[in-house]
Amino acid sequence: MKNILVFLLFAFSSPAFAEWTSVNKVDAFSDEMVRYAVYDDENHRVQISHQGTAVWMFVSRKKIGTFEPNKLIELRVDKNKTFEFNPPAMNKILAASGLKAYQWEPATIGFLIWHGLEDRGCGYIDQLISGEKLSVRYWTNTMERDSFSISLAGAKEALVDGLDLKTCGK
Repeated sequence: MKNILVFLLFAFSSPAFAEWTSVNKVDAFSDEMVRYAVYDDENHRVQISHQGTAVWMFVSRKKIGTFEPNKLIELRVDKNKTFEFNPPAMNKILAASGLKAYQWEPATIGFLIWHGLEDRGCGYIDQLISGEKLSVRYWTNTMERDSFSISLAGAKEALVDGLDLKTCGK
């Protein structure tokens, strides 16, 4: 009986692990405001944040394994058209301008998803704000892919606050 009571107390008092949240804090070393939206579950972490005015998505694997550095990354919200990010092609396009559109670490990939200029439209952020499910597919090595899907419940609030949006999502 005691075990059941402890289980029920824990199950109904702790928040769900997998959820969207916004982070809005002052960095202890730079005293600058840090804002972003993040989704965490037991296998992946998705962070959406500004780098300058541009908005980036970072996907981290918590499972054993890595991302293949120069392979296609696919995102799809609900049944919308698949957003394909091709690192070599984007790096080649942006190389002359000195801009980056892709970052890679063995367990984390980061890529540009939106210009961040609300007066020019909400772009891919609009799909994330209004959608129900985000699916992500990526390569783990030259021959294998992995994918996962996450709920976008709560993403709108986290993105509006985490990206400090004034127009998009309102």
